[in-house]
Amino acid sequence: MENQRIEFRLAAQREILVAVLSALYRHKDVWAEINRALEDVPIVQDHEEDPGVVPSEAFARQNAMTTEIASILQDARARTDLDPAPL
Repeated sequence: MENQRIEFRLAAQREILVAVLSALYRHKDVWAEINRALEDVPIVQDHEEDPGVVPSEAFARQNAMTTEIASILQDARARTDLDPAPL
């Protein structure tokens, strides 16, 4: 039950992030600033570092975080592209 509650909370928070970011995507100067801020987050590209046979927990966590950040930004862009007019 607790895991489901956490899952729903995370889904709601992700939805809020996508909604806010999709609104900000319409403002290219703000979007550029968001991208600059996210550049400070250490993002590991696939095969950029060799994690060995079994990736370390830190590498796996960072890889999952990088994937989720990219997914949220992609969803925000896609939502704005579907409805490009500001509200």
